Amino acid sequence: MSNSVQRMAKAGETVRKLGFCMAVVFAGMLVAFAALVVYVIWYAVANVVSVDSFGVVTLLDGGSIVIPSGLCLALVVSVSLVVLCGISRDISRGVSPFTRAHVRLIRVLALAFAVNAAVSLVGAYRSVNLTIGGLELCVVPHSFVIAICQGVAFDAGSLIGAAVCLFVSVIWSYASLLQEQSDELV
Repeated sequence: MSNSVQRMAKAGETVRKLGFCMAVVFAGMLVAFAALVVYVIWYAVANVVSVDSFGVVTLLDGGSIVIPSGLCLALVVSVSLVVLCGISRDISRGVSPFTRAHVRLIRVLALAFAVNAAVSLVGAYRSVNLTIGGLELCVVPHSFVIAICQGVAFDAGSLIGAAVCLFVSVIWSYASLLQEQSDELV
């Protein structure tokens, strides 16, 4: 019995360390992404040539930014990193990964992917193209866009991401129930 307890304690410590490492990684990614967004906004404002009715900003260097796609990308990436950072931080503090709060956070992640897929239906799926000091930056917000017919496109990648997150949240929900039951028995 003590061997089992020791293995559980060691596994718990390993999970806490992993949670800490992942929290640091996700927090770093969030800070780097925020800095990139601020820089791209500054660059776009400083180099804007025109803005059309679809929200396409044409830049001096010939690059362009589609505002709806850019905003959606920023929203999805930010929400994803905040959710992942929060779950990782909780785990690093010794909180079980299998909680109802984490289930809700994973569902928020699924919603962010669904919103990203919905934006593709309104045609805002063009990429962000910038040339900054000889460095080309090209971001395609919807990485798995399927052109249907006569210009209608759908972001299947985000829909798949949303479905995976919902699937994981159902599994996580079951695991949280098992965790609660286990905690009540101990």
